[in-house]
Amino acid sequence: MFIRINKGTKHERVIGFLDTEKGVFQKTIYKSKHLFRKFDAIGIDSDYFTDVLLPNKYDIEVWEKEENFIYEINAEQFKHYGFYFHFKEKKEDHHAQIFLSRRHWKKREAIEEKAKEDFYKYLA
Repeated sequence: MFIRINKGTKHERVIGFLDTEKGVFQKTIYKSKHLFRKFDAIGIDSDYFTDVLLPNKYDIEVWEKEENFIYEINAEQFKHYGFYFHFKEKKEDHHAQIFLSRRHWKKREAIEEKAKEDFYKYLA
């Protein structure tokens, strides 16, 4: 199931994919665009994290496409080591997010093209 935030607004967008059968939330990022460089951290919308991912103890997988790595962690660890931050820009309010430094993630290389396609069919 595709996960959308800011529904019904001009800032509505897909933030990832939730596989309820496998208990995993998946998202794709580009390091140059999405990485919080100051903390070398990956973020997730805080409302979605606290309302859905954490109470249901989902696993989280992030495919960083530029370096072609998949980062994995469970929601409890993400909460334990993560921190909240709110980016506000004139053109768009990104709302509060929870970030986690990449040093806390399990990292693996996404090698095969087929695996990449299966991992995120919807985000090319």
